[in-house]
Amino acid sequence: MVDPTIHNTTTYLEEIAKGNGKTEFEILILQDLELIHVGKGTLRCRLVVTDRVAGEDGSWNAGVITAVMDSIGASAVYSAGGGLHISVDLNSSFYSTARIHETVEIEARVNGSNGGLKSAVIEIRRETNGEIIATGRLWMAPLSLKVMHNVSTLSKL
Repeated sequence: MVDPTIHNTTTYLEEIAKGNGKTEFEILILQDLELIHVGKGTLRCRLVVTDRVAGEDGSWNAGVITAVMDSIGASAVYSAGGGLHISVDLNSSFYSTARIHETVEIEARVNGSNGGLKSAVIEIRRETNGEIIATGRLWMAPLSLKVMHNVSTLSKL
């Protein structure tokens, strides 16, 4: 039997890859994503850098790289189970960049937890030679939403 969290993670990413994401931003940064492997707490995929996410110099925008690390890292955390989590810390290091039409491989894996917090490591490599483009370390906390009824929404301003 397929683990429901792995199935949900796969379905979510496949829909974004097809251009059917929940937000325009996630479609912008992850459209045409190709899943290689989705497992419990691990995720590997390929992505072609397009002109939609490149700067004027033709290089993959560093902010977009960071957003991709956050999204793919969060998907790996979700696939590990325990429900939805929200990013509380993301450290990223950049060693190189990718150009338009270049293919990169992204790997994220959950590597620890501390109480309810979960940690993931994300690596982005150039597909042609395996050179590291960027790495990230992501900490996520469980997302718990409480619905409050009959609460006044007065502003302090």
